[in-house]
Amino acid sequence: MTSSIRLGLNEKLYACADTICEVQAPTASFERDLFTRQTGQALITLGKIFVNVHPFNDHIDRNTGQLLISIGNKLKKK
Repeated sequence: MTSSIRLGLNEKLYACADTICEVQAPTASFERDLFTRQTGQALITLGKIFVNVHPFNDHIDRNTGQLLISIGNKLKKK
C-alpha cells in the first residue's frame, strides 16, 4: 500500500513538472533566439572591425573577418 501511494505522488509530481515545463518553454526559446541574434550582431561587428580597421588588417587575415561576418549573418537570420 505504501508503494502505491508513493507511485501516486510521483505521478502527480511528474504531471506538475510537465505543466511547468510547457509554460517555461516559450520563454526559453525567446531568450535563446534573442541571444542568437545578439551573438550574430556581435560577430558581424567584430568581422567588420577586422576587415576595415587598419591596425587589425595588419595582424588578422581578411578571410577571418569575412568568415565572422558570414557566421554572424547566418545567426541573425535564425
